Amino acid sequence: MGVFALAVSIKLINTQIINGDKWREKAEETVIRNMNIPASRGNIYASDGNLLATSMPVYDIWMDPYTVEDGLFNDSVAKLSKGLASLFADKSARDYEQYLRKKRNEGNRYVKLQKGISYLELQKLKSLAIFNQGKYKGGLIYEQRNIRKKPLGKIAERTIGYSYSGGVGLEGSYDNELKGKDGRRLKQKISDGIWKPLNDNNQIEPIDGSDIVSTIDTRIQDVAHFSLLKYLERYEADHGCAIVMEVATGEIKAVVNLGRTDEGKYYEKRNYAVYDRTEPGSTFKLASVIRLLEDGLADTSDRVDTENGTYKFYDQVVRDSRKGGYGIISLREAFEVSSNVGIARMVNDAYGKNPSKFVDGLYKMGLHKPLGVKIKGEQTPIIPKPSDRRWSGVTLPWMSYGYEVSMTPLQVLTFYNAIANNGQVVKPHFVKEIRKRGKTIRSFEPEIINPSICSQQTINQVKVMMEGVVLRGTATNIRSSKITMAGKTGTCQLNYWKKDEEKEYQASFAGYFPADNPKYSCIVVVNKPNPEIGYYGSHCAAPVFSEIAHKIYVSTPAPQEIKMNAKNLAQKMGPIKEIETSKNTMPNLTGLPLMDAIPLLENMGIKVKTVGEGKIKKQAPKAGEAIKPYTTVYLQLG
Repeated sequence: MGVFALAVSIKLINTQIINGDKWREKAEETVIRNMNIPASRGNIYASDGNLLATSMPVYDIWMDPYTVEDGLFNDSVAKLSKGLASLFADKSARDYEQYLRKKRNEGNRYVKLQKGISYLELQKLKSLAIFNQGKYKGGLIYEQRNIRKKPLGKIAERTIGYSYSGGVGLEGSYDNELKGKDGRRLKQKISDGIWKPLNDNNQIEPIDGSDIVSTIDTRIQDVAHFSLLKYLERYEADHGCAIVMEVATGEIKAVVNLGRTDEGKYYEKRNYAVYDRTEPGSTFKLASVIRLLEDGLADTSDRVDTENGTYKFYDQVVRDSRKGGYGIISLREAFEVSSNVGIARMVNDAYGKNPSKFVDGLYKMGLHKPLGVKIKGEQTPIIPKPSDRRWSGVTLPWMSYGYEVSMTPLQVLTFYNAIANNGQVVKPHFVKEIRKRGKTIRSFEPEIINPSICSQQTINQVKVMMEGVVLRGTATNIRSSKITMAGKTGTCQLNYWKKDEEKEYQASFAGYFPADNPKYSCIVVVNKPNPEIGYYGSHCAAPVFSEIAHKIYVSTPAPQEIKMNAKNLAQKMGPIKEIETSKNTMPNLTGLPLMDAIPLLENMGIKVKTVGEGKIKKQAPKAGEAIKPYTTVYLQLG
């Protein structure tokens, strides 16, 4: 016993005196800790004010049935189970009761009930039998976490992106602006894992993230999404994309990226529009024709013999889609009917002895450069040079109609947009401005990459030819009396070295509308359609372009057609709701649009969390309740 007492004494001396400072510091760290206060991530808005992404608090729910008194549990567990079944509808009331009784008998003190419920569901949960007795008597346990909510669902998902580390889309590219800066606060642990804030002069308040206002127009995005989806399903394509750009500004109004699942369904699989670099096929003929005209080596009326629709360059044969060829036709006709033989022969005749002149012209137009868009993943175009190791005698004619060169859909569209914009290349962009508490802190103006890719005379000539594609050429199937369109079809063999029955194709159409006064440019790419159903750009892609153009332009009145005076504007909007505000009292927001409520609350120093979309249906705290600055208000929209 004496030896044992001596050992205890030595241990006490070692703990309290020798290592006392160390253990006291460790104990203080356990009881008092400087804890992180997460900042609220900013919202992403469409250009029309609709929410594209927002942070929403959700709650994971557990129960400690063991802490509930026997009498209360036995008397009320049936009522609680009935309430749970009614609220969540995932189990019957009987199943819930059996589940809770079993876990209680096992002594389980952390019984999982639900994950990811909303704030309003939590409030209903707290009112159920047993849980209405409070945290300690009722045994309800819940933890809050924030999730990123996309009100549009899967539409434009790859463009909006994800907010994980190194995330893609707008979430990844503008992560620094959206995430804000976390704060720090000293807290003390009191009991049951609860941490109490302490007064601390060194406390750092979190700085919430800024909001991003994108260029996406939700109506145009919706039109492009369902137009592309319809034709991908019709032609059983592997994937496809569609982009709509505003000609004058370079603002991207819609981006659709749809890939096919094993079940034949489509979803936003990858950002094909930005990163999917492929051989463009006949849409590249526009660049070849511009070089011929700009260098003065051909005119639109110059004639070329397409012979019987085939022509041999060394050991390789170029073929037209029309059997028997087109005979002797002009350069304009060769472009409009998309004659591979005609374009390849004219380019080879003009530049065969000096291919560097042709390639230098393409470089002069900037087709070899990436656009440098903020969205991650853009590929650098491939435009080969005669000095390259893989250059051969057939490279020049192959390049002339879109093979052995590679570009992304967005890069091709930017080139076509320059024609619509009278030669001026505008850098495509996805964000209009960055806002903080409703105020613009940074705006993004159109950025000119190249003031002119060629002369105005050449621009005027190719505009006529592009309109001719729709009026007389390969896209006459989309000719319309309601809107003028201009563009170029493209059909590319992705694996032209394979046998005919194994070949895969890419169909595309790039152009702009209205042709006489371009407002929007658009590209549609349909990758690997079922060749037994169809694979030409005129059938798979051009109708998508036409449908987008009609739904955007024909169904939308021009600005000069809208005449709205103060009287009929008031009639259209209805009575304006008067809102009484006080810095210390919660206002009544029911029935207001979200965009009206946010500035009002932010001016009061209040944070906002939303669920759903539309007008405000419910609010917490309720109208008239006392509030403090930095209070978080929860709004249910419907």
